[in-house]
This record gives sequence, structure tokens and C-alpha cells, in this order.
Amino acid sequence: MALFSNYSLFDPWLSHRQPSVYVISDSEMKAYKQKQAEAEILELKKLIDSHKDSIERLETHIAALEKEYLQLPENTSEAA
Repeated sequence: MALFSNYSLFDPWLSHRQPSVYVISDSEMKAYKQKQAEAEILELKKLIDSHKDSIERLETHIAALEKEYLQLPENTSEAA
């Protein structure tokens, strides 16, 4: 008989943990899922707004570059 099992290093964590089981009604589960969906929708809307802000900054930067580029004399690209 072996002195140590394969799980002996993990025994302190495995043997003392009680599994958590929660029993809730269907209506409570529905309310929980609805709350989770609302939170996810809110986060996704924030992400969309953040991306829209980034797009606006990029478009502003592009416009500034185009304005600056159009003001450059044509022969500056030949000198490079």
C-alpha cells in the first residue's frame, strides 16, 4: 500500500470543501436571469459607446491629416 495517494497534495482542499448547492424557485431563477441580462446589456451598451467615441476621435484625426496633407505643396513628396 502506497504511503501517498495521487491526491494527497490536494487532500486539504478537496476533503474540507462542501459543495455549494442553492435551490431557488422558477420565478427567482427568471428574475436572476433577467437581472443578469440587464447587466450584460448595460455593459455592452457602454462598450458600444466607447467604440463610438474611438471612431469619432479617429475620424477627427483623419480629417486633420487630410486637411494638412492637402495643404502641402505637390513637390514635397518628390523630395523624399
